[in-house]
Amino acid sequence: MQARLASALVAVGVALFAAPAGAADIDCDAFIDKLRSAASDLGVDFGHALVVSRARSDIDVFDITTNFEIDGDMSCRAGKLLRFEARMSEPASSRSDSQFEAFQAAALRAALGWEATKARTTVRAMAADAREYLKASRERGDVYISGKTEEHEPGAVSLGLIVTDTDTAFILIGAEEE
Repeated sequence: MQARLASALVAVGVALFAAPAGAADIDCDAFIDKLRSAASDLGVDFGHALVVSRARSDIDVFDITTNFEIDGDMSCRAGKLLRFEARMSEPASSRSDSQFEAFQAAALRAALGWEATKARTTVRAMAADAREYLKASRERGDVYISGKTEEHEPGAVSLGLIVTDTDTAFILIGAEEE
């Protein structure tokens, strides 16, 4: 009995140790290449952001631009993805909504290696939830009117979508090394 329990614990430990860590293991250069490829029709471009600070920082910050109404930023440490954020102004046309949805799905495919169907389904579900929460926020008369939803993925990766009357933001936060 004890031998079986010990071998089961060892198997669980090995499985946990061997499990992929998610975005913490995503190389920023690889993410940039994959996102540019997956969203090539949007003309995605990355540039190093100018960060003015008295504190010394080991974080690389990138500005993200597209040929459309989508922009964003990305932070990396030691070449690993920490945070990705894409933004779009609201109210948006149906074409802009469609492009933003495609950009979010491309980011999920680039960061998490998901298939297109899973990425699109997740993006659409999050958007529906966030818009429902936005409507409820308006009805309640909240001070800050917004709709927010989040998902937590294996490897301590978090996804968030925040919708307001002025903009929409999609955020992917990778697991940070301890």
